[in-house]
Amino acid sequence: MNADERLAAIVTDLESVGITCLVMGGHAVRFYGVQRTTIDFDLHLAPDCWPDLTERLARTSLAATQPIVEGNSWRPHAFRRFQIGRLPDGREEWLEFWRENHLLAPFSDLFVRRETGPYGGRDLAFLSLPDLIRSKETERTSDWQDVDLLEEFLDARHLGQARAGTLAVADALASLRTRTGLESFQQAGFLGDGMSIAHALEHSTHPITQALLLPFAPTAVLCETVPPIENVVATRLTRLTPGFP
Repeated sequence: MNADERLAAIVTDLESVGITCLVMGGHAVRFYGVQRTTIDFDLHLAPDCWPDLTERLARTSLAATQPIVEGNSWRPHAFRRFQIGRLPDGREEWLEFWRENHLLAPFSDLFVRRETGPYGGRDLAFLSLPDLIRSKETERTSDWQDVDLLEEFLDARHLGQARAGTLAVADALASLRTRTGLESFQQAGFLGDGMSIAHALEHSTHPITQALLLPFAPTAVLCETVPPIENVVATRLTRLTPGFP
């Protein structure tokens, strides 16, 4: 059984005792197309499953061959981890649960936005791509490496939807996050429409998006963000040649 199949089996086991969760972490990154190795299983748990989590885990087949051991947590009210096995090479296998995460919206919102797809032989529910990106904005370098690639995937997805007519160009541009995405939209001819760019800037809440688009529409009104682009920076952006490095 490979790691993907192992995760699918674990989720099936958890569902058998009424645990609802969304896949996050390394396996979610793999689901969206980034090739990376992970031996942990990170899940965002529905809050109502939290109080009796230990008892529910004890009723799963995960506990049939050896006790499930809870490990230390630096944030036990929001994050718990359990050792569920050991790999053939001796590394410990951990199942990790978030009840809440300061980077993310409440579980109910995440669940509505979830993306479901085949993984490990069955369909699993994952954090949406934008939510996964947000969850990776931590202090770890490896997480930011994931963010770099995932943002390019998100831009490429939105470009494809704009080309297919299933997403308005302005809405696609409103979430633009990468230089690669900017160049792709430009090559597709979507940065010649000043009205779409202005609309995107009015509704975009991310300063990176604003910085990428503002040179293309220097008179556009920016959406207020927290924190906003500093005025001195915004002023300089309006004077740049569009696409300037």
